[in-house]
Parts: sequence; structure tokens; C-alpha cells
Amino acid sequence: MNRKHVHSISLIGLLALATNACAATYNLQMTGTILSRTCEVESQTQTVDIGQFAATNFTSTGSVSAAKAFDIKLTGCGSAASGTLLGFSGTSDADNPTLLALTDTDATGGMATGVGVEILDSNQQALAINDPSPHLYGLTPGDNSLAFYLRYKSTQDVVIPGNATAVMYFDLQYQ
Repeated sequence: MNRKHVHSISLIGLLALATNACAATYNLQMTGTILSRTCEVESQTQTVDIGQFAATNFTSTGSVSAAKAFDIKLTGCGSAASGTLLGFSGTSDADNPTLLALTDTDATGGMATGVGVEILDSNQQALAINDPSPHLYGLTPGDNSLAFYLRYKSTQDVVIPGNATAVMYFDLQYQ
């Protein structure tokens, strides 16, 4: 007899003893759902090189760099995972809270100022960092690739050159 069955039988026996000792009958109804497998994230750590741009390319507040594509690849999605609510989180820029703030990841203090990172969907429409209403993306069974873009966007009229790295997270909720 395998070990799982032994534990199940013991539990039923204890419940039967408890019912007889109380001299009362109670109805316990349990509900739940067994779902097919959700998706696996192919790479939970990615580095996207947005590129190198001169500070003079940002001529005023709201100027943007060229966009750089990146994908979030989901593999082995089960048939019950028909979609995912996906949101991006991280430290928001002090001047424009819809943008991702730059982070001094190497602690040298030579970080650029006056610029943040803008996240775009596959249609190159802006997505706000820390948006409380994540967007729904459809999924099909098997492998899926969700396309996004990143670009720099100036938050001040003058951009000071330097290290322009940032750290961002994405959160998935399957539907």
C-alpha cells in the first residue's frame, strides 16, 4: 500500500472516532477547482540594452529616445490559462511617476539625471509603472511571447549624461 493511502485511511478513521464521541452529525462540504498548469516564465532575469544616446538628443521635457523591443516569454501554458493580467513595478521617477526611475546600480554616483524609462506595449502605447490596473493579455495553450518596448524619456528640459540603468519587475496573475 503506498504511503498516501495509509495517511488517508488514518484520517478517515480519526474522523469516524471523533463523530462517535460527539454523538452528533455535522456536514462538511468542501469546494475547489483543479486547474491545468499555468505558464512558466522562460527567463525571470533579463537585461535589455536600450542603447547609448547623447544628452543633447533630449531637447525638452518629454523628448524620447528610440524604443528597444523586449519579450516576456511564457512556456508550457495549460488550457485553463486563457490570459494574464500583467503589470510592471519598480521605483517611479520623482518628476514623472508614470516612468521608471533610474537606479544607481553600480553605486558610483555617476548616474544620469533628467530622464526616466518609459514602458510601451506591443503597439508602442505607454504603460505606467506601478499601474494599479494591470492590462489583460490573451494566452493560448503552449508557448506565448508578450512584446514590449523600453525607451528613455526626459523628465526635465536639461538631461545630464551618466549611467542610465533601472530595475523593473513584472507581475503576472493568470485568468
